[in-house]
Amino acid sequence: MKDSEIIELYFERSEYAVEHTRSKYGGLLRSIARRILRDERDAEEAVEDACFKAWNSIPPNSPENLSAYLCRLCRNTAIDRAKRNTSLKRGGGEYESVLDELSLPSSEGDMADSAVDRIALTEAINRFLVSLSKENRRIFIQRYWYMCTSEEIAAEHFITPAAVRMKLSRMRTKLKETLITEGLYYE
Repeated sequence: MKDSEIIELYFERSEYAVEHTRSKYGGLLRSIARRILRDERDAEEAVEDACFKAWNSIPPNSPENLSAYLCRLCRNTAIDRAKRNTSLKRGGGEYESVLDELSLPSSEGDMADSAVDRIALTEAINRFLVSLSKENRRIFIQRYWYMCTSEEIAAEHFITPAAVRMKLSRMRTKLKETLITEGLYYE
């Protein structure tokens, strides 16, 4: 079923919308949630919560790219669950280590106090990503969006995990320099 047809089902408030969403995107959403949470049961719950959020947000939203919209909902849901799990001392996934690696202002930090600052940070990161080679951009996104491990990235790019970690280290340094230059990061 095409995305436009699935979105139309959401607008009609048909329960088949969620059913078709699960059948078409369930595997993708589970893989995103699993990478963040590292627990199958939590990942499944995050996918269900993301589908529920899609049901509640379409309409009024009409996403141009349903896949990206659902991935964002699932990723944010999984991150929220990871934060909750960590605060409950039940463990988490890659979320905390990824934030530590980037050492960027988190949602609880300095930048989050202002929507304007968050937008400026987002735009600066997007400019940084465009400046990277296609391979480096993929590696960066795999690590910091999809939260893949160095080993998983290395296997996909046919390089060693050490090479992945070195590339990521250099990209983090370059990103930090960019943000300092733009006045968006202070040491």
